[in-house]
Amino acid sequence: MALNKVMLYFAENESADAEADALCVPAESVIGIHPTAATTCNIYFKNTRLVEGTDADSAFNYVQLTYTSGKFKEVAEAVVGALNGAPATNSGFVVIADQDNDKYVHGAINNVEIAFNDNDVDPTN
Repeated sequence: MALNKVMLYFAENESADAEADALCVPAESVIGIHPTAATTCNIYFKNTRLVEGTDADSAFNYVQLTYTSGKFKEVAEAVVGALNGAPATNSGFVVIADQDNDKYVHGAINNVEIAFNDNDVDPTN
């Protein structure tokens, strides 16, 4: 991992002590934010395990944020600010949604769910 990169942190309300409880990814891996309902959106990430051009390359890892109805634009603006390092600490670590500690990049966010479409957790693959 290169130095001076912004890293985004997400944690479900499960103590971040087991597989899929939390996720920390480089901001540069975000490929889009898509509203899925009036109260939810998905943030999609590049999946470095999948080879582009294969049948599996459309399987993205993502997080789903839940927020106050109608607040997608405000939530998206806050996330984009984080992607650009606006609220980053000197460490480059930015919390987008941490249910364990009730910390969110925007006050309208109240839930996060992490979805791994690539469930192979072996880092040697």
